[in-house]
Amino acid sequence: MGHRPPEKMAVAVSGGGDSIALLSAMARYAVDRKIDLHVITVDHGLRPEFKNEVAVVTSLCQKLGLQHHLEYWSGWDGAGNMQAEARDGRYALMADWAYAQQIEHIAVAHTADDQAETFLMRLARASGVDGLSAMSARTVRHSITWLRPFLGTRRDALRLYLQAAGLSWVEDPTNRNRDFERIRVRDALTVLETLGVGVDALVEVTSHMRQARDALDWQSFLVARELVTIEAGAVAMDLNLFRAQPVEMMRRLVIHSLKWLSGSYYPARRDSIARVLDAIAEARTVTLEGCQVSQANGRVWIYRELNAVAEIEAEVGDAWDDRWTIDGP
Repeated sequence: MGHRPPEKMAVAVSGGGDSIALLSAMARYAVDRKIDLHVITVDHGLRPEFKNEVAVVTSLCQKLGLQHHLEYWSGWDGAGNMQAEARDGRYALMADWAYAQQIEHIAVAHTADDQAETFLMRLARASGVDGLSAMSARTVRHSITWLRPFLGTRRDALRLYLQAAGLSWVEDPTNRNRDFERIRVRDALTVLETLGVGVDALVEVTSHMRQARDALDWQSFLVARELVTIEAGAVAMDLNLFRAQPVEMMRRLVIHSLKWLSGSYYPARRDSIARVLDAIAEARTVTLEGCQVSQANGRVWIYRELNAVAEIEAEVGDAWDDRWTIDGP
């Protein structure tokens, strides 16, 4: 996995072919490196047949001598993007469980095919460098490090591995439902392959984009050291130095400031950030991501919006708004 393996970690398994292959591979990896491996599955309560997939995972865990933990999610109210809500809920549940188990690393089974599909979905949304860099092999979310060891491996190769190992899996019926964007993109990839725009080529493009993203992030860090200060929990930036930056650098300074203040994992949408930059150029106050952006005394100020934190409470010794430690009698 590129780093010194942890003493204790988990693997997320749904029962599909990719995750069953990951479980099998991680079980061997854990034995070789004496890792205390745990298995976590999340039931979203959206498909009654999912119990059959859970049974496949449980059976394999018993054969491998691993504990299998099941979490239940019921956070969808029927509105919004069901897949996105389920994904976010799944990550939050797994992170909470891992924290309670003192587990800091969870492996997930995203493949090269998933990477290519993600790239095309973000391309359709006219994403910038960060979006087109798609998924990283190692990310931190909810204070948990998420590992994607199969990000360079094709889905077909994993099926061949499963067949050779005599392992069974369950195909998710939603993988044939063209109501979902990812499935339509998956179908489109079969056409793009004939034009030379296949999974391998798209994965290579995401690698190039990640290198560009890393370079821009490093430059953002250097620029931030020159013009950013933190005062009473607010981000303050010298207005003249800020305006002297390229548009992409101004974008990144605002995005990172908003993410740090709001605790949001995902950056605000590109058009929303464009409106913030317009407001700064016109010396207007604007609200985004539970934060306000304004100008005063020759500086750009980014700080928490009152309405976003008015109802937040915390006990003494806890973190208020995930940033301030409450102290007192």
